[in-house]
Order: sequence, then C-alpha cells, then structure tokens
Amino acid sequence: MPNRKAALVVTTIFEPKFLPDFVNNFRRYGRADAVEIIVIPDRRTPPSVASACARATRDGVRTACPSLDEQAAFLKRLGVPADWIPFDSDNRRNVGYLMALAGGCDFVLSVDDDNFCRADEDFFGVHSVVGTEVSADVRYGSGGWLNICESLTFAAAPTPFPRGFPYSRRREPREVRRENGKVRVALNAGLWLDDPDVDAVGRLESRPKALAYHDTPFVLGPDTWTPVNTQNTAISRAAMAAYYYVRMGFAIEGLKIDRYGDILSGYFAQKCVRHLGEAVRVGDPLCDHRRTPHNLFKDLYHELAGMVLIEELTPWLIGLKLSGGSYAEAYACLADELAASAAKFRGFVFDQGGRDFLTATAGHMRSWLRALRALRSV
Repeated sequence: MPNRKAALVVTTIFEPKFLPDFVNNFRRYGRADAVEIIVIPDRRTPPSVASACARATRDGVRTACPSLDEQAAFLKRLGVPADWIPFDSDNRRNVGYLMALAGGCDFVLSVDDDNFCRADEDFFGVHSVVGTEVSADVRYGSGGWLNICESLTFAAAPTPFPRGFPYSRRREPREVRRENGKVRVALNAGLWLDDPDVDAVGRLESRPKALAYHDTPFVLGPDTWTPVNTQNTAISRAAMAAYYYVRMGFAIEGLKIDRYGDILSGYFAQKCVRHLGEAVRVGDPLCDHRRTPHNLFKDLYHELAGMVLIEELTPWLIGLKLSGGSYAEAYACLADELAASAAKFRGFVFDQGGRDFLTATAGHMRSWLRALRALRSV
C-alpha cells in the first residue's frame, strides 16, 4: 500500500537518548517523509528534549515537541476538559495520539522512551502491516491464552510471562495449535530484547534477560489472548478509536493503581479488534529495551491492584458480547457495558475503590470518543 503515513508517539521525562536511533532508522530505510515523530513532554521533561526534537527535524525527520501551552490549546480546541489528561502522568500519551490522528496519519506507532529500534530492521516498514490483509501463521493457545515471551530466548530459565498476563492462567499447559489463514491486521505488537516487559514480581524473582528472538511473526487466533503494551506497538487509524490509554492514579484498597494503563488499553482494543473480525499480530520489529532505573518494590506497590483487576476483568471481557459495526461503535458499547457491570464486581480491591475505578474508566472512554469526533473540525 504506497504512500502511507505514520506518526510515532512517545512521552518522556528523561534525556531523549532514544531519538537518534529512530531518526537514523527512518532515514536509512527511506521513511523520513512518511513518518512524523511526536514527543509529548510533561512538567518534568528537561529542555534538552525540545532541542533534540528540533535537531531531528533538521536531520530530515519531522519531529514535534509541543509545549505544555500548545498541548493545552490543542485540547481546548477539541473541547476537552483541562483535567481530563492529567500532568505528571503517562496518560499524556493520549495527547500525542490525538495529535497524530489530527495530522492525518494512516497508523500510529506507540513506543516507550527506553525502547530503541534496531538498525537491521525497517521499523516503519514492518509495523506498516497494520491496516492491511496478510497471509499469516495463526496460533491458538491452550485455554485461550498464549505466552508471547516464549518467542524469545532468555539467559536463564524459566521463561517469564509478560506484564498483565493473568496469574490464574500461568499454571495451565502451554500447548499451541497453528493454522494458516488470511487476516486483516489492526494491531501489531513488536517484542523486546534485553529487559523484557514483565511485572515487578518477575523482575524481583529472576531479573530475566532476553538474548534473542527465535520465532517468526504470528497472528493470535480469534479466541486467543495475550497482554499488549505500548512499548513497541502499531495501531491502524480505525482501531485507534478503541485505543485510549487508560488513566491511572486511582486509589484502590489503600493502593494507587499505576503501570497498567497500557495493559488495560491493550485488552480493550483487542476485544474490539476481535469483534470486528480483524487480528493482532505479534513478533517483529524488535526493540532493545534499555530500561530506565526503577525501584522494583515501588513498581510492585503500583502494579498489585492492576494484577488483581486483570484476574477478574479478563474473564468478563472475554465473555462479553459487543455490538457495533465500527471501532467507535464497538468501543462505545464496551464503555457502556463496563459502566453497567462495574457494580457486579466483588472482593479484594473491588470493594474499596475498584468498582469506582471501572466506572470512572468507562467515563474516560466515552470522553475519548467525544474527542475523536471533535477532531473532524480541527
């Protein structure tokens, strides 16, 4: 499909060490005119980020770094409440998504600022599979779940599970059935070498290190699930209607939920992708995940509520029947069902803030759809 355009969206509060690799990759493979990089700063982002973005533009890849005032003005034109996307939060990624869509891109590339693209892969070209129909290796996991970390070779056993994989499904037999099929890809999840995206429990236990990718790309079967994050992911323009990055920071059972906004957005998007008969592809391109310093016990504190929510929410999500013939309609249905079902969840974390979090999330999902509708007049 010729002349397709993409926007790469990333948020950062650190020095932009990731940027030169992406600029060089886009130039090396002749993609400089086909992609715009959108770096969303926050209140703690160093001034050097704006300077680096200006330098990237001079080097041939258009790179935007909208100031906080420019972000606020953009959201105001959409009629978005000032506090809908909070400062000092990875939720700011939504500003970049909206700006990418306003710019008319055909698909969005979502990366984290500690993921570095590799010189030997056409990052844009591989991810541009989204929005196209391909012949694919379709895989079905036992019990409806598949551990994508099994595509990687690790320095030591055991093979970990990706962050957001339900613990209740980790003890099941790991059998995979394959078949060939033709599918239309809506979401492409690239994998990561070095420090894989596993949760704090996995890091505290074994500090896994991914050495190599020993597999070939595949597509998840329509009844097979896995977590999808925002570290190295491409989403078709149509599917972006179902890819709101879920707001974190909600008080739940004395905890503050964090680090699961991308996991929830990935599960919600997958539900809509399946409803519309499209597919999730997993594998390449690879990124080197050079993880920024983290206090793993603090990460665990922030992840615990998300772990519990996922255990209860994913069975509900898998069994849910959606309606609607577009991503916007399916996502609106999902938001309505989430709000209607929130009161039915019981137990740890749900009795102390979890139900309110689900209700609030449904409201934010509806706000996302309103913002997308407003883009037509921007």
